[in-house]
Amino acid sequence: MSFQSCKYLMLRKNLKFISIFLMLFCFLGKAQTEQDLEGISDSLLTNLQKFYSEIYETSEQTLSGIYKIHKNIDTYNVKEQVAIYLVLIDFQIAEGLYDEAIINCHISHNMAKENGFAYETVLSNYYLASAYGQNYEYDKSFELFKSLAQLINDSNYEYLAILSEIEMAWFYEIIGKYRDALDIKLKIVKTKGDFLKKRWDPVYYNQFLDMSNLYNELGIKDSTYYYRDFYKQTIKDYPETSAEHYFLIKNEANISFNERDYSKAIDKYRAFNNWYFARLKDYDSPTIINKSKAHIALGEVDSALNNLNLIKSRPMFLKEQKYISPDFYKLYIDIYKKKGEDDLRKEYEQKYYQALETYNSFKFNTLDNLYDIDKQRIQIENANAANDYKSTLNYLWIALGAIVMCFIGFVLWKQKREKKKFDALMQRTENKTPLKTSLEPCTNTTEIKDEKVEALIHQIKELEEQGFFLKQKTTLHNTAKKLKTNTSYLSTIINNNLDTTFSAFVNDIRIDYIINELKTNKQLRSYSVKAIAEEIGYKSADSFSKYFKQSTGLSPSTFIKNINKKG
Repeated sequence: MSFQSCKYLMLRKNLKFISIFLMLFCFLGKAQTEQDLEGISDSLLTNLQKFYSEIYETSEQTLSGIYKIHKNIDTYNVKEQVAIYLVLIDFQIAEGLYDEAIINCHISHNMAKENGFAYETVLSNYYLASAYGQNYEYDKSFELFKSLAQLINDSNYEYLAILSEIEMAWFYEIIGKYRDALDIKLKIVKTKGDFLKKRWDPVYYNQFLDMSNLYNELGIKDSTYYYRDFYKQTIKDYPETSAEHYFLIKNEANISFNERDYSKAIDKYRAFNNWYFARLKDYDSPTIINKSKAHIALGEVDSALNNLNLIKSRPMFLKEQKYISPDFYKLYIDIYKKKGEDDLRKEYEQKYYQALETYNSFKFNTLDNLYDIDKQRIQIENANAANDYKSTLNYLWIALGAIVMCFIGFVLWKQKREKKKFDALMQRTENKTPLKTSLEPCTNTTEIKDEKVEALIHQIKELEEQGFFLKQKTTLHNTAKKLKTNTSYLSTIINNNLDTTFSAFVNDIRIDYIINELKTNKQLRSYSVKAIAEEIGYKSADSFSKYFKQSTGLSPSTFIKNINKKG
């Protein structure tokens, strides 16, 4: 049996509730026929389908009913067993039982693969990737989504490909890449809208509310209201659920918050979270954080503190805190500063800086994974497109002509862009303006007034002038040892006075140094990228090239090529 439960993860982000809709099985593609149902008894189909109807008032009743069937799973044939596992997994993910769902995903995947059930094998992987993502095991989730990318152009898995795209948009959203997330949503509506509408699928109309939220984050007011109203109009054609009503309230709360109507935002956040807790016995961290910000804006410090403490009380907080927004800890700093509790303020300052480093590392790794997945999908699409073009000579010539024109246009555009970046970079180096490394105090952070601090900053500057940061042995530990201080204190000084991390500070020094050296030292330009990297303390050419491009917008080889052209 090839099937996909017709439900949509409306409460994306950290939410664990999947809205319940009317149909159980959605057959995808021309390859699925009545043969897919062979081996599945009518009585089991009826029993499974009832879990997606409205006969159960609570999720506990639903899971209890599924567990009763699962308890006697050995009495069913293999195909039926796989079906039971997949329905169980669906609801376990819906209720936040991720560890149990992950175990059952492995069981169903192995059973389906061993018995040649192709669609169920892929569906198990999709559920597993989703469960890993909701369980904050992002690396494992990315690996599975990379494998799912291989199926992007297979019509049998078109629906799962769409859901996978939505998951990728979610990952972009949680690291603040709202424009990238929005591009995915717009693409889904444009290219897959008709497919989803024919299925009478809520995935379609939920994209409009998502786009309203994303435009709101980007501060584009007209589009925020346009897609919110479009969502309201569209859902009239679909069965109404309480989830839709409360997600609309959450959207309106976010809009009110961005418009600084904090009292209205608080009321709507309260209504949403009361429903959320009643349904899931949990709290939604992003809305609680925004609600706390609104309370602080209104001077309601104790209310803000009580809300933040709700997040810490969540069972999932131990997993979530590694990826939670640093704003969470920043709010504690603001609260304890207003309350005059300096010891707690200092404690949360340390947590804030640690969270900032962890979050930035997570954001960078997430982007790497997302770009890998995007690159893989583009390669697959291009490969399939190339095969299609070969079938008709006319289409082949058209495609080749288009590719050549695009390539020429791309090369010219790239050259122009690189020249512009190079000229700007050379101008900065001629004016001897550092890229990022400045020891001027940052007005955004807590000011540390201490003669020891000034002395330490002076010592750091001396180390910079001595070329200490151009050595491979330069680590936070070794630098602290060199300066006869501890790593925590040194890290805090750099964070407060540079508004950056130690690693970013060192990298900026190295890039500034090598830009000027390459400009004046013709012999150095003949070195390999690896040799240049080792010259300034990098252990690999890849890490040097990555940071050089991140800092300048150009690769080292492109920068050297432009310098040589300039003569």
